Amino acid sequence: MAVIFLIVLSCISLGAFAQIREPYFCIKQDSVLEYTRKYTDGRVKWYHTMTIDTVSITNGEGYVIYSSQLKSAKQRPFTDTPAHMKAFINKGTVILDVGKSMASVFVSLLGEKRKVESIGGDSALPVDMSPGDTLADAYCTVKALGMTMRISVTSRKVLRSETITTSAGTFDCIVVQEKKVEKGMGRNRRTVADTWYARGVGMVRHDTYNIYGREETSEVLTAILSDQ
Repeated sequence: MAVIFLIVLSCISLGAFAQIREPYFCIKQDSVLEYTRKYTDGRVKWYHTMTIDTVSITNGEGYVIYSSQLKSAKQRPFTDTPAHMKAFINKGTVILDVGKSMASVFVSLLGEKRKVESIGGDSALPVDMSPGDTLADAYCTVKALGMTMRISVTSRKVLRSETITTSAGTFDCIVVQEKKVEKGMGRNRRTVADTWYARGVGMVRHDTYNIYGREETSEVLTAILSDQ
């Protein structure tokens, strides 16, 4: 009887584990994801390197600490140090704080001694999202150097599933569309973006459009490396 109980318990445990699907984010520590963003005419706008520094996830819950570094078309870093960010994982759902992420960019630009504040901005990528789903909006405020920037990410919806191939490989993706408005600090910008996400990888492609629907840039994953 005890043996039967242990077998049943084991099956239940394995079933629960199998239900925990990979998040739409890179969860392999020391991975380096390389991206290239180009204008529609093929010119490079920037190169983007994302490094997974720390992964602490147990049974689908935890966090990922990562860094983001942008370089110009001539491979010159825009900042002396990368921006350090954190993504939370809750049962496979990815939660990104848009405000803190933007604040991290300002810190990398201005230096650690400058005071940068952020309020609000949680944006989620549900582990079980599917075409037709509507995702929650995100709003945040970032303050630095006596100036304020307000960011809103709205009209978030899952468009479709799609398999795409880049120089980094072939990926089964979910495509999410959202509108973004940035106001303040000398910036007043409205865009629409389509982003392709793959499980265990995160962003594979990110296309931006102006408010008239004209494509402006496309950022594509070009390589996945190991920093080990």
